[in-house]
Amino acid sequence: MSIRVRNNFNPLKALIKTRAAIGLYADTEAKRMEGKAKIDAPWTDRTNNARSSIRGNFGWQGSQAKIILSGNMDYFPYLELAMEKRYAILSPTLQNNAPKVLKGYQKLVK
Repeated sequence: MSIRVRNNFNPLKALIKTRAAIGLYADTEAKRMEGKAKIDAPWTDRTNNARSSIRGNFGWQGSQAKIILSGNMDYFPYLELAMEKRYAILSPTLQNNAPKVLKGYQKLVK
């Protein structure tokens, strides 16, 4: 007598579910970092334009999920790079949150 076990594992479905979970997580983290950057921005607002222009987004680049944090005013490069980077917020926010985000990714794919 032989016992037959049905294997319902579908690799394509697993890939789609994994990508969806990673995408949802990355989008959530991008929005969280956007909020954190807006709160922690080290400059004094004059018009609030720079702070309100900060955006956190996520997208796929091939098979890699990318979190993008951007400032959408023409003077944002000055805030990020000039004055010994005293007013930088985008890069420090990404660097400070990268370990947490990577740990979260690892939990998703286990």
